[in-house]
Amino acid sequence: MAYQNDKRQYQANLAGKNYTISGHASLPHFKATETLLNKQMTQIKTVAPKLAPLDQAILLTFNALSDQLYKQAEVDALQQQVAALTAENTQLRQAGKAVIKREPRNAIGSIIDDAKHDSQVRTTDKLFKQGTNT
Repeated sequence: MAYQNDKRQYQANLAGKNYTISGHASLPHFKATETLLNKQMTQIKTVAPKLAPLDQAILLTFNALSDQLYKQAEVDALQQQVAALTAENTQLRQAGKAVIKREPRNAIGSIIDDAKHDSQVRTTDKLFKQGTNT
């Protein structure tokens, strides 16, 4: 990777064995990962105590990858929602800019029309809308 200077080393105890982990993660991230792995290994050992440690590790890996797939599906769905909301927001903004302005009859009419237009763009006050329908 291009960020070799940012790499950290972390001394972790994973399932009772010491490892040196290298990576770009923060120390709290390394510690949280170590804690989660050990917790899940303990759960697997409790549920399947007769399995060999390698088989327990394979089950842990399978569970982690399964969780990753579910989380990726959630991320994908949220990205689709963001894209849809962004498109809707763009359409609403463009619709607001496409308001056709009436030609004023005189200088006072121009001032009134500009004021009405500015107020309509900035407010959702129902009382104002009712007052301009006359």
